[in-house]
Amino acid sequence: MKKIALSCCLMMSSMANAFTLIEDIKVSSDPITVAIHGYTDPVIIASVPTMNDKQAGVVSISNVTSSSFDVQFKEWPYLDGVHGEESVSFFVIEKGRHTLADGSVWEAGKFPMHSGSSHVFFKESFEHTPHVLLTAQSQNESDAFALRVSSASSQTFGVTLQEQEDGNGHGEESIGYLAVFSQDKRGALDTDGLYYTLRQEAINQDGLSVEPGTLLIQEEQSKDQETAHLLELTSLLKIGNQLFAQDNTRYGSDPMSLRYRAPVDYIIEPGEQTGEFGNIALLGTNGLTEASYTASRTHSHHKTAGGFDGYNSGTLINSDSPGKVTKGIWISTVKEKHWLQVAFNQAAYITSFRIVQYSGASDPGMGPKDVTLQVSYDNQTFIDHESFELEKSLDQTVKLSKPAVGKYIRLKIDSTQGHSYHVISELEYYGGFVKGEITDPVEPPASVQGTSCETIKAANPSAASGLYQVDPDGQGGHDAFDAYCEMNHLGGGWMLVASHQDGLELLNSVTPVVPQSIGVTGTTEWQSARDNMTTGMMFIDEHQRVSMISKAKLDNGNCANLSQTSNLMSPAAPYDTYVLWQNEQNGCSLSGLDYSYIALGTKYGARGESYLISGASLFQFDVKFDVWPYADERFSAQEQNALWYYIK
Repeated sequence: MKKIALSCCLMMSSMANAFTLIEDIKVSSDPITVAIHGYTDPVIIASVPTMNDKQAGVVSISNVTSSSFDVQFKEWPYLDGVHGEESVSFFVIEKGRHTLADGSVWEAGKFPMHSGSSHVFFKESFEHTPHVLLTAQSQNESDAFALRVSSASSQTFGVTLQEQEDGNGHGEESIGYLAVFSQDKRGALDTDGLYYTLRQEAINQDGLSVEPGTLLIQEEQSKDQETAHLLELTSLLKIGNQLFAQDNTRYGSDPMSLRYRAPVDYIIEPGEQTGEFGNIALLGTNGLTEASYTASRTHSHHKTAGGFDGYNSGTLINSDSPGKVTKGIWISTVKEKHWLQVAFNQAAYITSFRIVQYSGASDPGMGPKDVTLQVSYDNQTFIDHESFELEKSLDQTVKLSKPAVGKYIRLKIDSTQGHSYHVISELEYYGGFVKGEITDPVEPPASVQGTSCETIKAANPSAASGLYQVDPDGQGGHDAFDAYCEMNHLGGGWMLVASHQDGLELLNSVTPVVPQSIGVTGTTEWQSARDNMTTGMMFIDEHQRVSMISKAKLDNGNCANLSQTSNLMSPAAPYDTYVLWQNEQNGCSLSGLDYSYIALGTKYGARGESYLISGASLFQFDVKFDVWPYADERFSAQEQNALWYYIK
């Protein structure tokens, strides 16, 4: 039986092309009718549905008229079809092209499509690639289906209609789209205080924190039980408090949909706790094996697990030890920054850690001094949780100011107590494990403000890496913006301007760009950082290796320097490859092995398929970088696939 939804709508205009935001409608497998007013040919865009009922499916809209539409939640056909209530909001827009007072362009349209892939052209070209969101406007066939976007440009976008993985073809449906371009990625929709923001993020089944909950990819399981999904670039449009989103890539081919998981409280289980203080990281407990422990580098006669075996060199300090591993320590004799990592089988909840040393390592200063605890859910993106300055001690326990949560816990060692060797005889972690679902909300920007990340660091030497307010002129003449400042490496004070990886088709602007995102910073932010550069550029790869090149070398690039790139979505291309900087002895064609450059390459800004292996990479055949961490002295491409680009 169909029900009528009496929606509480926020009307933003009384004109025929009005926008309407309809908030928090309860949608289940039972169809309901939602009333709308003031439209001739409306396009309905659905928000990301909640995940109150965890069975997979999609929001299904049908019977769209000028005065109403029907909606229900459709589970994939392999499920029982009965679905509990989810909260869904709707953005209603008159079909056509609308330019708002802030200069943003909103185009809504419809097109027919059946199963398979197609391309759709916009009514007019956009200045740059817009954010594209899709919602079906019909349900002519009964089976659920998903819509995927790919290869969007300023003129067109690709779309794929997918049934469940073991399904048959799908007949023709009417598909609605909304394409939005805003130079500032934010603005006002009306004069009544309703604002929107735009950004792009990389998302998989582990999810992205979108305070106060988590946005995630949910695959269907009609063909197999596997639900792991490659990271997909996803456009996020937030209108008021409502989140609309659309995946913009098809790196993972399995049918999927986006869901919003509301926040829940942590339920902490103790797990297996050992030793005098309750260590949860001992080898052989909580499912940990020697393969669970990794390090940036370990001496060839030792194993990383030797730092987690319950032995302080030759002395047993944990009666639950499974036995000594090699010499009962972790050691590296290479003078560089190091890290040790534990890969837990479920999200760990860390409250403190302990480092034990034997006098033969502690006395000469081989123990760690400046360290940072990092966490990750995917073993790719690591977030700085908290930094510490340790004492020169045989045994010390460090309590975190707030618990660290993640499957991968990494202790990054920035310096020792004076020796070139790095030694940890035993590392213990205390806390427990998170039961059930987890969320890790994004923290709000710090209240500290400065003219750059560098000035913020100078004024606050203990400032941690994170989001800060940057006001370029310090007088309010130019709008302040949020920026991610890296405060730990090479003196700190570095602003993140790009988070890039091999294999991307396009460069997309993200404001603010953060380590978890994929994209480049906006034009205003980039030009501010570039024009106020004092030191140079720093690069950190997915293995936390750091490289750096000075301002003087960047300024003297004879084929391309930073001043030639006004917008990071369109870097300089002296020949056929997108670069931020290029120096070459003869010509500018990147031939003859006499060149150095910083690649910011994509499918449409690279030579052949080189973007697949060197889209985010560094080359130094000619001018040398000031800091170079790679074994190959010529280029980095064979040793990394992703880079974070910083400027100071």
